[in-house]
Amino acid sequence: MKNNNILPIANIVLTIGTILFLAFYITSISEKNEYVYVDNIKLFNGFNMAKDMSTIHTKKIKGQEKKLDSLYQLFQIEIRTKDEDNIRISQQKVQKEDKALSAMKDYFSKEVSQQIWDRLNGYINEYGKAQQSKIILGTQGGGNVMYADDSVDVTAAILEYANAKYEGE
Repeated sequence: MKNNNILPIANIVLTIGTILFLAFYITSISEKNEYVYVDNIKLFNGFNMAKDMSTIHTKKIKGQEKKLDSLYQLFQIEIRTKDEDNIRISQQKVQKEDKALSAMKDYFSKEVSQQIWDRLNGYINEYGKAQQSKIILGTQGGGNVMYADDSVDVTAAILEYANAKYEGE
């Protein structure tokens, strides 16, 4: 008889315990996303520093391209004169400026991009700590993250945070 009185009480206690556990578990999951991702391409292209650096270096590259085009036109004129010395000198100038253009493009694609990513990575680190994220994954469409729910995409939030930091806010 004593066991019969304890069983309903034990069932009620277990049921309440299970309900409380599920309530706390669901609440903790829905409150924050500890595992999130960013779209690296959107982040890089939307970052104000990348836009600023692109504007600066695009002007420099366009200027070098114009200089190279002018030298190439002069080289074409020298070819018509058939003066071997002038042709050789003109050709050397074209080659020198072409190397300079290649170096400028290479510098922008490697060095400047690395500077931008270094800055972005610092901001992403700060953002992750502030949001108490456990992992922030980066994706480029065909990368490591093949699918993720849009609710864990923090690209826009990180981009807003990074641009505010970059602008000194």
